[in-house]
Amino acid sequence: MTRAESLTIVAIVVGPILALGAQRVLDRIREKKKRRMDIFLTLMTTRASPLAPNHIQALNSIDVIFKRGWPWRDRQIRDAWHKTLAQMSTDPSQAGWGERVNDLKLDLYTAMGRAVGYRYTIDYLRRQVYLPKHFTDLEQDQLLARQRLLKVVTDDGIKVVVMQESPPKKD
Repeated sequence: MTRAESLTIVAIVVGPILALGAQRVLDRIREKKKRRMDIFLTLMTTRASPLAPNHIQALNSIDVIFKRGWPWRDRQIRDAWHKTLAQMSTDPSQAGWGERVNDLKLDLYTAMGRAVGYRYTIDYLRRQVYLPKHFTDLEQDQLLARQRLLKVVTDDGIKVVVMQESPPKKD
């Protein structure tokens, strides 16, 4: 068997194996990009509703999804997320707390956008959001109803006294 024939046989055997390996690598890269994009899109579409369950889930997924890849990009995202999380963990009654959280989230969205191919400015992200007044009114009404219900069912609310029934009198 000549050298050319040996190389042909090796190429016939090894070629499909290498192609399959390359396909798997490409699939992993594609899946990683998709997960990163899904998190970003979820955060962008729910940024006006920070208490939405899928918004919270997306925020909590950042450390898992943005853990590898281009280290400088992912590090910027994780750092922005950790700053945001640290602020959200402080006392919300502090003056300017909500504005600070919003500013940190905008920094986070900007860093994530760059990592997935979007170049949004902080000003754009702050101004280009749609939140109908009906939804904010609904959230306020729900909050007020929960607070009032809590007041009713706690010690400050309805007082219920359980009395034992007295036996009937004998005549």
